[in-house]
Amino acid sequence: MKTFWLASYPKSGNTWFRVFISNLLHPEQSPVDPNHLPMSHLIASARSPFQEIVGVPPSLLVADEYDNLRPAVDRIIGRDWSSKPPCLRKAHDAYTYLPGGRPLMGEGPDFAAIYILRNPWDVAVSAANHWGISTEEAVEKMCRSDFMLDYSNDRITTQLRQRLLSWSEHAASWLNAPLELCLLRYEEMHSNPLETFQRAVRFLGLEPSESEIENAIHASSFARLKRLEDKQGFREAPAGRRFFRSGKVGTGRDHLSAADRRRLDDQHQRVSRLLRERLQVAG
Repeated sequence: MKTFWLASYPKSGNTWFRVFISNLLHPEQSPVDPNHLPMSHLIASARSPFQEIVGVPPSLLVADEYDNLRPAVDRIIGRDWSSKPPCLRKAHDAYTYLPGGRPLMGEGPDFAAIYILRNPWDVAVSAANHWGISTEEAVEKMCRSDFMLDYSNDRITTQLRQRLLSWSEHAASWLNAPLELCLLRYEEMHSNPLETFQRAVRFLGLEPSESEIENAIHASSFARLKRLEDKQGFREAPAGRRFFRSGKVGTGRDHLSAADRRRLDDQHQRVSRLLRERLQVAG
């Protein structure tokens, strides 16, 4: 079975899309409980399936060693996918290459990706809350080419190391990846939800009716997710902080210093240039 990565920089709408697709494919459970989604979206960096398939705890390997094994693990997961199609897996890793030139995240035709792109100013504010750091520290991380989420020293974590790179490098890595890709803009998921979500659904090879997509969008509204988190919590939320914090579009700049806005403006301009170049080639 083809594997579709649902790829994004952290805090860019990945969870929102996973709730939507669960509501779409399981209308009998809609609106779904985000704490107990009725379909698996096994994250690319999950330790448990790696250990089950390889037979060795990742804690006994250095990160470069288990990175070299990840492509084989992902092929096996795609081949043996037992959940309801499609095989749609969450990923925050950048699209990087291993020594020798093999891509960490596979390539077409066995792999494809939906990539969610959110403006970096809003990402910075949301990520700062999620990581429990200042906005200045979040911006610093987002501008570092060596930035990664690394849990190598934690033997009980559920996650493997994830190379994120800078915000612009993360986006460019996926936009230039050798696989079929559907680009979704977080802002358009808000401003034009039906067309945006419909395009992603068609990319996955699904053919629901327009009304079914509209119902799933309504069941996945950000306001509803916030109310649910207020009522029962959300298991992916960091301790003492909200996961579904705001979801608003375009407010991040107001919470950043002028210096941090300039740093992220530069990141944004790099991706904007790449997107313009892609449009020119396509045209």
